[in-house]
Amino acid sequence: MGHALFLVVILAALGGAEAVLYTLRFFAERKQEELRRRLRSVGEADAGIQLFRRRRVSSSTLLEELFGGVGLVQRLERLIEQADSDWTVVRLGVYSLLGAGALGAPLVGMGRGLLLGLGAAVLGGALPVGLLLRRRSQRRQRISEQLPDALEMMARSLRAGHAIASSLKLVAQEMAAPIAVEFAQAFEQQNLGLPLDQAVVAMTERVPGNTDLSIFAVSIVVQHETGGNLVELLEKIAETIRERYRFYGKLRALTAEGRLGGIILGALPLVVGLLISIINRGYVAELATGLGRSLLIVGVISWAVGLLWMRQLAQVDY
Repeated sequence: MGHALFLVVILAALGGAEAVLYTLRFFAERKQEELRRRLRSVGEADAGIQLFRRRRVSSSTLLEELFGGVGLVQRLERLIEQADSDWTVVRLGVYSLLGAGALGAPLVGMGRGLLLGLGAAVLGGALPVGLLLRRRSQRRQRISEQLPDALEMMARSLRAGHAIASSLKLVAQEMAAPIAVEFAQAFEQQNLGLPLDQAVVAMTERVPGNTDLSIFAVSIVVQHETGGNLVELLEKIAETIRERYRFYGKLRALTAEGRLGGIILGALPLVVGLLISIINRGYVAELATGLGRSLLIVGVISWAVGLLWMRQLAQVDY
């Protein structure tokens, strides 16, 4: 019980330190907020949003300078940027510690075993990172869905006689987030002196694993170096992406029966075991014995292998 109390005290101290840091950040950024308000009053809101670099390590300049060069901190900072979250690395660490304490401390305090408590603590500490990974994946998927409309808008802008940079700005103004945010950052980077092809390549680094966006970046780089009909190229890429999504939609419809059957068969042992434990708990209690425990382990392994096998059967090679 003493260890659990000590862990709670540490977590409370960390939470209090983060609260103090954000209070100091509020007073430090009052001048910046005033400048943004003035820019919005003259119709320059978009310029004010990106005037200041967003701190993703910590709201404290001291902590940013101390831990900004650490490899793990840089990877977490990159993950936060790719997920387009307003978190900082320090806040992510506090959330991980709170999650680890919330899941691990009660088990250790109740005497459930140190190993079980450590496992629960690791799981709780990994939850915030998992949320960021999921948000990054959802954002990447949303950008792929918006990309055909953005490319067609760029093609129409170029056909009307505008420059490539102006077409990027048009997408940033007319499209919805998150693709508008990425195109706005690319436009601002090239507007500040970065070559257009490098600004577009940087966009793919902020959205890793997006093949559609990578194809768009390669087309911009090739057109920048060799020339060519960029309008036709953008239209072809947009059409290819749309056709691919139509194909994926038909594929999911054709494999829906197999996937649904796998879900039902996978959930059936769990549901039956829960019902039996409610109706006749003594019958299930035999699984806690030596032979019953061995049978339970074999059954769980067989169940997991069956799930993987059914999932593989539902996959289609293309």
